[in-house]
Order: sequence, then structure tokens, then C-alpha cells
Amino acid sequence: MKPSGQLSVRGSVRNRLLFILLGGVALVWLAAAAVTAWETRSEMQELLDAHLAQSAALLAAQIGDEIDEVELEHVETLHKYARNVAFQIWEDGDKLLLHSPDAPMRRLSGTQEGFSDAVVDGRSWRVFSHWDDKREYLVQVGEATDARDRLAGKVLEKLVQPLLVALPLLGLLVWFGVGGALKPINRIGAALARRDPHHLAPLEGEVPKEIAPMVERLNALLARVAATLENERRFTSDAAHELRTPLAALKTQLQVAQGAADGGEREQAIAKAIAAGDRATRLVEQLLTLARLEHDTWKNLVEAVDLHRLAAQALSESAQAAADKKIRLSLEGEPGLMIAGHAGLLAILLRNLIDNALRYSPPDTDVTVGVHRMAGQIWLEVQDQGPGIPPEERDNAQRRFHRLEGAQAGGSGLGLSIVARIAELHGARVELREGPQGRGLKACIVFAETAGKA
Repeated sequence: MKPSGQLSVRGSVRNRLLFILLGGVALVWLAAAAVTAWETRSEMQELLDAHLAQSAALLAAQIGDEIDEVELEHVETLHKYARNVAFQIWEDGDKLLLHSPDAPMRRLSGTQEGFSDAVVDGRSWRVFSHWDDKREYLVQVGEATDARDRLAGKVLEKLVQPLLVALPLLGLLVWFGVGGALKPINRIGAALARRDPHHLAPLEGEVPKEIAPMVERLNALLARVAATLENERRFTSDAAHELRTPLAALKTQLQVAQGAADGGEREQAIAKAIAAGDRATRLVEQLLTLARLEHDTWKNLVEAVDLHRLAAQALSESAQAAADKKIRLSLEGEPGLMIAGHAGLLAILLRNLIDNALRYSPPDTDVTVGVHRMAGQIWLEVQDQGPGIPPEERDNAQRRFHRLEGAQAGGSGLGLSIVARIAELHGARVELREGPQGRGLKACIVFAETAGKA
């Protein structure tokens, strides 16, 4: 069994292309050669037949009363090919009056008119028979079949020779053409092999249209891997930076408790150590939340969420913390308002908004959560009666680890950045406003209404 994730390499694209193209070229070449041979032979046969018919007609037209005075010796001066051609002139079809030197002494063919094939004295002939206008003389002109075949073969050889030369040249052209077409893929593979593992920049350069989608997907994958590694690096850096202070405080308080002279001092140091541990724990939770928000897996879990019901659950979970600080919690708005989103992430968003409100609100004040529909949008509002955020600081408040000057609540500076990131993932916007009478902070998250009312 192959290890998980190992590729199974089967065959070669180059070899497959060469097999298809060269095989196709060879088949086409053979078909072209066969058709050429057949057509050449047919055309040669028709041409030679036409010459036979023309020769017979000319001889018949020249026959006159003095035919017996024709000197046959003149025929012997013809071309060397003449031994393969013969003619006969028969009177009344049965008396041989005139013939060529190489013609048989008996009739070339028993046919009285037209073309025929005959074997005379063991040699095959193609014969054309023709009577003169008075039907007194029968003219037969024949050509040896083996000579016709040799002639056709020589013509065909001349025609096929260029094709024989072109076939290997065409094969080489296909070979180098396929190699050249695959060079971009080989170049991409070589570029990836040479890369440092930490170099995740997208591939650049011109690529053929056919492999452009593959390169685009590869670049997208490299971008996702780079983003994941950057998120992990940032998480590690942020954790190391931000945990340094609470861990140092924890160590200091434990050392104080260890060297305390009385129980009261020891209890006070232990309480401060526990608070530093709680702060470190919350910081780690928030950092992990931010890290999880950078992944896209949550998009597969989008559903219709009742924002009013989710807000009620979040307030219920925060009831004890509010009671400890003597802060009153309340929920306003219209039940059953639905948005499309991830219930778990939206619960984190609400928990961070309510936690921030409780953290910065003085005792005996109110924290109000509202869910309303306005102008085709769903508004989630969390309002407190704390010190608020100056207008010039509201944009910076959503940045990671940004703490307001003079803040005494010991926050990590991550709460609102988590809220902003979750809102961004849901296509919502964050608005930070003053509370009523200019007191406190009113955090508004504005969603698009997609599912109506439950």
C-alpha cells in the first residue's frame, strides 16, 4: 500500500503525445502513399490506353492502296522501348499484312474492337483493336503489361521518394515540437525545485493558455500557504510579546508570596498572581481565536442565525460576571431577526463586546444589548456607561494590541480587533459611537438582512 499523499506516476505526457502524433503521422503517410499509388497507377493505365487508342487510329487513317510497299525496316530505328510495343495490320481480320519487328505472328487479341487483355506466346499484352473506315483492315496496337507495370512503378517511385524523405523530417519536427511545447511545464518544475522552502511568492512569467489555470491554482495555493505561515508567525510573535508581561508579573508575585513574612502579604501576592494567570489565559484564548479566524473552514458552516436569541444566550453567560461588578444587563430590540453567518463566531463577537463593556464599566451602571432592523439592515448594538473612546482613537481601537492611554482595566488590546475581524468575515461594518448624553461607548455592528424574520 502506498503512503498517504504519495503521487502515482503513470506514463509520460511527452511519450503519450509522441505516440499519438507520430502514430497519426505514420498512418496518414501510409494512407496518402496508398491513395497516391492507386491513383498514379490508374492515371498511368488510362494515359497508356489513350496512347494505344491514338496510335491505332493514326495507323488506320494512314492505310492506303499501296500498303504493301511500306518498308518495315524503318520501324527498327524507334526508341528502345519499342520492343515492348507492337502493332499489326490484318486484311479482313485474318491476313497479316504489316507488323512491327517485335510483334507476334498471330493476332494480339481476338477482340474485334476496343480494349482487351491477352496472353500471346507467354507474354501479357494490353491491346486496342480498331477497323479502318471501310472495315477492310483491322489494326491492333498492343503494349506489354510488364512494361506498363515497370513504367508505373518508376513513376510511383519518383512520387514516393519525397514522402519518404519528408517522413523522418516530420517525425523530428514533431519530436522537437512536443519537447518545446512541454518546456514551460519543465521550467515551472525546475523553478519550484530550486526554490527555498520559505520562498512562497507566486510564479511569474509567460505560460501557455492551456496550463495557465494550473499555474493560477498553484499561485493561489502558494498564497494560502504563505498566509497560513504568516499567521502562525504573527501568532507566535504576538504570543511571545504579549505573554511576557503577565508571565513576568506572575513570577514576581509568586516570588513575593514565597518571601512574604506574614499571611496577609502572602495572600495578597497569591491573589495578584492568580489575576496575572487569568490575564495570560484570556490573552492566549484571544490569540487562538484570532488565529482561527484566518482560516476559511468556517465558510462551510454558514447558516441562518437568530441574532436576538444569540444575544440573549451571550448575556446569560455573562450574568455572573456582571453581578460580581454590580452591573445591570438588559436586552432590547426585535426577536427573530435573522442573518447569514457562523453562530460560533458571532457568539465570540458578542462575548467580546459584552466583556469589554463589563471590563470598562464602573459598578452600578447598565450594559445594554440591542438588536434592531433599520433601513433593510440588522444592527447589533452593545452600549455601556464607561469612559468611552475618544473619536480620534476609535479607528486605532480595532487594531491588535492597541490600548487606550490611561486605561486601567488591564485589557490585552485584542477584543475589538477580534470583533472587527469577525464582522469583516460576515460582510458587516463596525461603528464606534458615544453613548447617550455623551457617556460611555456604543459599539454597533451592521449586518445585511438576508433571511428575514424567523
